Amino acid sequence: MFKLEEKTQVLCAGEIELPTGEFDQVQYVAVRFEKGKTPKRWKDFSDDESNWANLPPEEAQQMAEQLKNAILNGKVQDITLSFEPWGEDCFLSVDFDKGWAAILYNACDECAAAPCDPDRPGGLEDAPVDIGGQTPVPKLCGVEGLEKAARIVLYFLQTGKLSPETKWAVNMEGDLPWLFW
Repeated sequence: MFKLEEKTQVLCAGEIELPTGEFDQVQYVAVRFEKGKTPKRWKDFSDDESNWANLPPEEAQQMAEQLKNAILNGKVQDITLSFEPWGEDCFLSVDFDKGWAAILYNACDECAAAPCDPDRPGGLEDAPVDIGGQTPVPKLCGVEGLEKAARIVLYFLQTGKLSPETKWAVNMEGDLPWLFW
């Protein structure tokens, strides 16, 4: 069994008020695809300010569908979805490896949140995926299955909110030093 770090709570998405800075919708998207696996119609705009917010709605919908399919087919290494025009400060980061996703919402020193299944057997064991390729994630905070990961990512991209599909481990002081001790 585990014990939550003192300032961390497991909450439903509707109970969490995300600090998002100046904007309440995703402004900036950066995706790193597996080498040679970028969708043919994916617009490479990773360095443009407010790159996602400046897309016409039809194009944003088409790119969201391409992103979903790339996730489902294991073609994505990592994603950053940010409320800030340059991809800084308030963002959702997602790393993928071996059919798992490490998902973390980070709003600097204001909030950190990760999907959490406190009842997962073996939950304190390291998941096969790391945040940023280096920070281990316990299985209870990893997302097993690309379908669920794709739904969480697309929900955030389209609504600017955490998915109600899962519970979230949240620390409103902005740190998840990995949540448990």
